[in-house]
Amino acid sequence: MSTALDPSSDSGQISLLKDIAEALNGTYDITSAMAAILPRLSGVLGLRTAWAFRYDAKKASYVEVGASGLPPALDRNGAEPLKCSWCECQERFVKGRLNTAVNIVRCSRLRDAAGEKDGLVFHASIPLRAKDQPLGILNVAAAGESVFTQDALELLRAVGYQVAVAIDRSRMLFESRHYASQLQSLAHLAVDLATIADPDRVLVTAAERFVHSLDFEACGIVRRSPLGPWEVIASATNRAREKDLSYRYREDPQILPEDECLLLPETRSVIMQPVLHTEYWVRLESALAGQFAPTDSHLVAAFCGHIAAALENARLYAQGLRDAKWSERRMLAADLHDSVSQRLFSAQLLISVMALKIADQDTAGILSQVQQLVQTSRQELRDMVQALRPPDSRGLAQRIRNRLEPLATALGIRIDCQIAWDIDRWLTPEQDDALCSIVDEAMQNILKHASAHTVTILIAHCQNRITAALADDGAGFDAS
Repeated sequence: MSTALDPSSDSGQISLLKDIAEALNGTYDITSAMAAILPRLSGVLGLRTAWAFRYDAKKASYVEVGASGLPPALDRNGAEPLKCSWCECQERFVKGRLNTAVNIVRCSRLRDAAGEKDGLVFHASIPLRAKDQPLGILNVAAAGESVFTQDALELLRAVGYQVAVAIDRSRMLFESRHYASQLQSLAHLAVDLATIADPDRVLVTAAERFVHSLDFEACGIVRRSPLGPWEVIASATNRAREKDLSYRYREDPQILPEDECLLLPETRSVIMQPVLHTEYWVRLESALAGQFAPTDSHLVAAFCGHIAAALENARLYAQGLRDAKWSERRMLAADLHDSVSQRLFSAQLLISVMALKIADQDTAGILSQVQQLVQTSRQELRDMVQALRPPDSRGLAQRIRNRLEPLATALGIRIDCQIAWDIDRWLTPEQDDALCSIVDEAMQNILKHASAHTVTILIAHCQNRITAALADDGAGFDAS
């Protein structure tokens, strides 16, 4: 780059614009774009400070800022003075008063900033547009207005077109990288959710991790309450995200009605999708208008799928745990009943026999006491077995089918179960067990004696009575 270029000559401008275009070609964000054009503008116009705002028309917000050569007053805390409060150039841009011309304004940010300003007072504001879409504002600052001659303004306008293309390219790159990062975070979240066994914890963790890992303002898991309004089951907000959004210009002051702001006190954007096969919905809220893009809908749809899978995993784990406990208790109860209980019964019989054969009254009295102890032990064991035997939560119909299906497969017979779907509501746990045992015993008799090919089991409820009927096509017997 040469400082000898004459900005008033066509060849000088063409050379400068070509040089700037080549420099912008290698930039991928606003800050690097500012760093690329400043040395070239400095050599021609003596400008040393520039910053730009990227504007998202859909969100009605300035979503990114880049700068180069800032004075200390604007450069402190990561260019924080550029990221907060209102300024005149942003206001003019949003209100449509910065469309085609380059405006020279006394910078309100420089005026209000505390610290060394390097003598800068004015800046030229160049609207950045591509394909008739507003993309943002380029500001180049100077101590006075004299540097902004008509030729210089024409040159800055041409530079603005090039910067607009660079910013649009950086926007697309930023969004694609951000989306890829979100997909990666969502994949990690799905793995973590799959390891959680508690359904309530699944929902809480999902909301918290989605907000912070995928960079959203607020996420909630909600459902319709029986009375109508939405009920928030789990929610999380990203305070860092809220702070980051606080400086953005909001064109649309409209907020949702109070009863529709479930997660944030001021909500302007909402996206909701159902979690399939559950009663839940995922809800995202933002304090900005038009905040959610089509890619956000894709993310939420995938997120809902991960929640559904995690809830199903948790349900299956809990069911497996219940089944394992049930089986263990049934096995222990059966072992006690079949082994210890039988031995005590045998011991009681032997003691009874011995008592009959012994004439000695003292010995007979001792045996009677021992017999009483054994009888008491048997009763205690029966109580223990009953307490260990768990109520079967699978329902009568499922229990009977689970018992009979292996028999049908092994013996090659057809078993047709016709059991009322609501039969369990009419039975106590004890009645349920008794009825299951009756059917079990009747089925054993059929298998032993009937030589049947088809068995029909009918269990129904009618007029406060439970009817159980078993019929087979076997050999039968002489009823007389």
